[in-house]
Amino acid sequence: MQGTASHLIYFHVPKCGGSTFGAALRLRFFWSQATISPQLCPGPVDEPPDRRAQRIERDYALRGQRLRRLMADGVRCISAHVRCDPFLHSAAARPYARITLLRDPVERFVSHYHYLQRRHPNPARPGTLAAFLHTEDAARLARQYLFYFGGPDECADTAVDVLGDFDLVGDLRSPDRFRRDLQNLVGFLPPTAIRNRAPEPTCVPPALRPQIETLCQADLRIYRAIFPAVTAVCP
Repeated sequence: MQGTASHLIYFHVPKCGGSTFGAALRLRFFWSQATISPQLCPGPVDEPPDRRAQRIERDYALRGQRLRRLMADGVRCISAHVRCDPFLHSAAARPYARITLLRDPVERFVSHYHYLQRRHPNPARPGTLAAFLHTEDAARLARQYLFYFGGPDECADTAVDVLGDFDLVGDLRSPDRFRRDLQNLVGFLPPTAIRNRAPEPTCVPPALRPQIETLCQADLRIYRAIFPAVTAVCP
């Protein structure tokens, strides 16, 4: 049935192609739509990793509160970097379809690093991908699916169950199919320019792939469980 979703939440995981599709959805629901801006301010260069982790948790908690307010107000389309928390499985969230777009975790990780280097340069961040792999930030970036969908305990099994209950989970390897599925869910989907694209295609250095796969092992498990046909990450 065409256009079955009248309210939706688009969970925009960083560097999964969500900017383009999120923009199209906001145009579709132009008169009742919202995004949630990150509240996180850059910390000091020498900020300890545990303090940074605490700031990130507080920021996402604020985003979650903002999401609940928008839902209580009946905003029809909410597209944002927000975590899927237990509230979003409650009766109060029932009118809202849940949508997200995933990407090969290794490619997503490499893309995320280069995005930070372009848009949020930090002298404390190593200037090469090889050096970055040994940092606390690398371990955090490698577990984004776990963080967004794994619940308070960041459990891979929870993430798989949560995503399995979504109304639509797309794979960036098949963007045309995802757009068709979105149109089936919401009806007409306006065209929009590709947004936030990297200046060059993401390239995973072959020599670094094994180490990156180890860092991303939890997200790879989740991704492969959602897309069983993806039995291996293509080099």
